[in-house]
Amino acid sequence: MAKKEHKIGNKYTTRELMELAVSEMYKSIPDPNRSDDKPNPKVGAVIATKEGVLVTTSHRGELRIGDHAEFTAIERKNRGNKLDDLVIYATLEPCAPGARNHPKLSCAERIVNARIAKVYIGHIDSDPSVAGDGRDFLIANKVVVDYFDDDLVEEINTANKKFFDDATVRAHEINPNPLLPKLTILTQGMGNFDISDLSEEAQQELINRLNLGFKINSDGFTKYLTQLGLVFKPENSKTIRPTGMGLLLLGRNPQTEFEQARIKFTIEQSVGDAKIKDIEGPLLLMPGKVEDLLDLSFLPEINRENFHREEIIDVSKKVLRELIINAIVHRDYTIRDKQVRVIASKEKIEIWSPGAPIISLDKFKSFEVPPISRNPKIAYLFFKTGLVEERGIGMKELKAFKDDNSLPSPTFRMDNEYFIITIFRKKAKPAIEQLNDEELLGYQYLLKQKKVSKKQYAEYFNFDEKKAQRHLLRFKDLKLVKQVSGGPKTEYELIILSR
Repeated sequence: MAKKEHKIGNKYTTRELMELAVSEMYKSIPDPNRSDDKPNPKVGAVIATKEGVLVTTSHRGELRIGDHAEFTAIERKNRGNKLDDLVIYATLEPCAPGARNHPKLSCAERIVNARIAKVYIGHIDSDPSVAGDGRDFLIANKVVVDYFDDDLVEEINTANKKFFDDATVRAHEINPNPLLPKLTILTQGMGNFDISDLSEEAQQELINRLNLGFKINSDGFTKYLTQLGLVFKPENSKTIRPTGMGLLLLGRNPQTEFEQARIKFTIEQSVGDAKIKDIEGPLLLMPGKVEDLLDLSFLPEINRENFHREEIIDVSKKVLRELIINAIVHRDYTIRDKQVRVIASKEKIEIWSPGAPIISLDKFKSFEVPPISRNPKIAYLFFKTGLVEERGIGMKELKAFKDDNSLPSPTFRMDNEYFIITIFRKKAKPAIEQLNDEELLGYQYLLKQKKVSKKQYAEYFNFDEKKAQRHLLRFKDLKLVKQVSGGPKTEYELIILSR
């Protein structure tokens, strides 16, 4: 949370503006006139220029009871002011069209109408019937969307725990007139299927894991599936049909419509052809099938030889399972010709997930990935059923596994519409052993000097400064030196290695 006073007109970093929005969140004023006991969310909003110059701060209920933070910032404090190309930081996903009683506009619509260029979202709405709809409306209207840092997401979640818990309860209540979702590959109706095409095993799994107390095909369970947007009844029809998401999650054979909804394992073996295995069926049953596959030692089979004293580490089943299931949950289902792929060899395991991640690659590389999904409704059900962890898409477990086994850092990259996570299985060589002969001479010089600048290093070895910089950055990447100061006076200081 922000620890210093901020002033309109001053320039701040993206992180500082996120922290300021969180500070505003804590100032939220609840509606004292509610006739029920349902909590209001705590929401803060900040508007700034692309360069970070602070324009406006606001919080829920700041000027009028019940006013949303974004509405206060845009309409109350900036009515008549141009907001073109500005950036808004909102601790909670802006509400979607239809969320406010007519003729009120939603916050997402007001953001679009104001021609705001970018929105940073702190937390997706926890009500699974609307989760992600405000975000998706912004994206559909050419507004750039990014997300708060993961530690701030956790803080927002903690501050709003009562509201978020209540949103989950509301999802279990029956809404006789749910909002019709916008049509996407997941929300569109499957006209060639009906409720009999849903797997009884998958439906029972959902009932058991959520302790719903319903029976399959009961009115209560059908209404519950309707509330979550998994089934619907068209006008003037008695036939209940699944939506795309309902067919994916619960369909007896969803691959007849969504060929891309499968996992393809390829295990490269030392002798003979690669071993290939596909997993199909409803998404809700896939975690169990993945676990069965891993329990049958399908992957460790590649680790039976002695690889010339190179220590090969079996990837933790927990880490691998979490990453595979997250690939199912967070992938882009609009990409029809690509499946989730797992490719394993003696040196590495790769998880290929169709679609660029909605979180920046830099956050993956720092293992600080906020728990925000491209498919929040699917993510909600997987989390609530205990099939996947909500926090960080398995990044904390992956980092701990890497550190505990002295393995090279995983890599994260895009290739032909696939987001690829590579986990290495060979222990990393000691940093000094990774240096070539020329770099080793440079390191010996550093052992004597303790601290050098690029200019000193270049002059000592009669290098040009570009080559000196390459050496010093190589030492930095291997954690042999650390960079101190900055700019023209940048120096590189030796890190004393433990024995």
